[in-house]
Amino acid sequence: KVTTANGNFEFEKMSIAFNVNENFSISWGELTETYDEQDDGTVADVDMESTSIQFAYTMGSMSIKGYQTDTDNPGWDSDAKSDEVTELAINFAF
Repeated sequence: KVTTANGNFEFEKMSIAFNVNENFSISWGELTETYDEQDDGTVADVDMESTSIQFAYTMGSMSIKGYQTDTDNPGWDSDAKSDEVTELAINFAF
C-alpha cells in the first residue's frame, strides 16, 4: 500500500487556458503523478493520471461554470476503477 510505504511522489502537469471573450473562458489540464517506492520492491511504481476540462460563462450577476475530470489509477492503485467527476454550477448574485 502506498500509505504504509516509504517513497517519493513526482508529478508532471500541463494546462492551457483560453479566454474566448470577456464573458467565456475554457481550459484543459493534464496531470501525471508517479509514486516511486524507493524501498525493498514490495510496492510497484504506479502512475495516477488525470485529465480535466473546465469552462466558465459570466453575464452580469449570473455565472455558469462546469468541469469534467477523469482519473485513472486513483489513489495510485492500479486495481482501482477509473473515476469520473462532472459538475455544473449556476450562480446568481443579487
